[in-house]
Amino acid sequence: MNSRNMDAACLRALRRRGHSDNSIAAMTPEEAFCEYCAYHGIMNLAPSTLEMLDKLRGDANK
Repeated sequence: MNSRNMDAACLRALRRRGHSDNSIAAMTPEEAFCEYCAYHGIMNLAPSTLEMLDKLRGDANK
């Protein structure tokens, strides 16, 4: 992810979790979101959790 285009609050949270700009650049949006959630105390969230949310949203629209 390009840190220049990232929301400032998210970037701040990732940096406070110890990530460098290089490690942030290597993250997928899902990984960055999971790290953002972990910073805010939402633990054990994984990209597969977000995939399930997308599936559930798709099922709700049927």
